[in-house]
Amino acid sequence: MRSFIHQRTSRTRFLICALLAFVLAGIAVSATAGLYPPAAPPGSAFVRVFNGTTQPKISAQIGDKNIGDTAALEASPYIFLAPGTYPAKIGSASSNLPLQGSKCYTAALEQSGVHLFEQDCFNSQLKALVSMFNLVDGTTLSLKTADGSQAVVENVAANASGHREVNPVKASLAVYNGSTKLADAKPVTLERGKTFSLFVTGSASQPVLIWSVN
Repeated sequence: MRSFIHQRTSRTRFLICALLAFVLAGIAVSATAGLYPPAAPPGSAFVRVFNGTTQPKISAQIGDKNIGDTAALEASPYIFLAPGTYPAKIGSASSNLPLQGSKCYTAALEQSGVHLFEQDCFNSQLKALVSMFNLVDGTTLSLKTADGSQAVVENVAANASGHREVNPVKASLAVYNGSTKLADAKPVTLERGKTFSLFVTGSASQPVLIWSVN
């Protein structure tokens, strides 16, 4: 009799423990689903906004997606969209943005309007990606080591961008216009699997350098 009661008690405990584990797993899945955004479908286009103006904040709407406010001289997080051409309202400027699948875009708002930069999306977990966006008219910029001895990203024309995958390292870099050093960038630790975007704005005589990390 005692054996029967013991077995029944053990089965009851097992069923309670199994039910509790199932409930906790459901709670964990629900919490995770609320914490992370849904994954982008294969072949999506990715786009972010850079506020290259002195406006303290700008709002942005691309297609039916609201990016929210982006502070002056900062970049927003990326959003994803299906490939296509989308009407965009960024700050007070309006534009149509053609977006290709599996590409990454930066829609930079300047005083003259919206400029769209296109690049291949970065997926390596072994390297870091260094990108430079040249928003200074009349220049061809290179990103080099601070002493100018080694180029990281070379000969980026105005309103263009350049990119290079590099090994993770702590780097002190500077921007050059030809052989003329314009300014030192803030030292940065380049980490595996991350993109480090250097936006160069202002003018050749008074450049402004801003790092953005994704």
